[in-house]
Amino acid sequence: MRLAMLPAMDFKTMLKALLPGLIPVLVFVVADALFGEVVGLVVGLATGIGEFAFTLIKNRKADPFVAADTILLAVAGGLSLVLRNEIFFKLKPAVIEAVLAVSLAVLLVLPPSVLKGWLSSQLRGIALPDSALPMMKRSLLFMLGVLAVHIALTVWAALSLSNAAWGFISGGLLYILFGVVVLAQFISVRLAARAARQVDMLPLVDDTGRILQSLPAVNFHAGPGKLHPAVHLIITDGAGRLYFRRPVAAAGRGTSAWDSALATHVHSGETIESALAREMGRQLGVLLPPQGGKTAQPLLRYKWEDARESELVFSFILSYTGPFALDRTTIEEGRFWSREQIREAVGKAVFTPQLEFELGLVERMAAQAPNAALTPGPRP
Repeated sequence: MRLAMLPAMDFKTMLKALLPGLIPVLVFVVADALFGEVVGLVVGLATGIGEFAFTLIKNRKADPFVAADTILLAVAGGLSLVLRNEIFFKLKPAVIEAVLAVSLAVLLVLPPSVLKGWLSSQLRGIALPDSALPMMKRSLLFMLGVLAVHIALTVWAALSLSNAAWGFISGGLLYILFGVVVLAQFISVRLAARAARQVDMLPLVDDTGRILQSLPAVNFHAGPGKLHPAVHLIITDGAGRLYFRRPVAAAGRGTSAWDSALATHVHSGETIESALAREMGRQLGVLLPPQGGKTAQPLLRYKWEDARESELVFSFILSYTGPFALDRTTIEEGRFWSREQIREAVGKAVFTPQLEFELGLVERMAAQAPNAALTPGPRP
């Protein structure tokens, strides 16, 4: 069952990996505006050196973008102080962004294996399959476009505008531009997901799981009666704790109660295992099996019916401690729960009714066979 699925990866994730290298610039801009040129330079350099040392100690590997940012800040600041010409300071953000842009452009023209290796090192804890590279390249192109616009605006502000205007354009505006791109992508993804849900086809099955026919997904959520397969995942840390997620209310069934680590429908033409792998990547940002980890194993099968739908649920169990990269458009938060915390929360509307039902099935399995709650059962 060695299946791989694209992680929950988008422009925002790329941005999170790359923007820390620009922190010294932003710190300098703020400190310079509040306390003056000398203090701004000292604080910016201290931030850059501290960030470089922290990443070096934590990851045992130097961050070239932080190093380049700090070095250019020192060079530009020194020239500005010696020559008493603030234009060096004002052009410095454009210079470091140009260095970043050139670096990204080089990555785009190098062999795909180089890009994959660099991205994997920057996005620690998330393994990248080859299928992720086209989307990564598109995200890098978006970044190059944003950087090009911001570099031009920064140079214009340094040469023509006031210090206050330059401070805003060279610092905060970059984050605003990236924020606009992230928001536009978020809206695009949500609209695409909504359109996809309208045409998604789900299999209609009998109690044994035999497929009878395929129907649009909207046909299955008008009430019980149309049984369709679903996949749930229980994640344990191997020490008795279970990982639950709390969905965004608007993304689920109008509730923010805690639910199992993963839940998804099986689409028409899709296997149970591939549906599990798909949502492990999309919802949790984890490959299946996790890097260096075990595969998810079948645990139990049951029929669930409520006022909304009827599901034939195939539940799996996975021993895994993280890391997770949660899809924040659908998941509010996730964490591990101890057995004591679970017992205390049951019956208090903390968990969804389906999760409590599933936990009850697991407990009955444990009562019938020692350690059954943490041991996979027969294949569904």
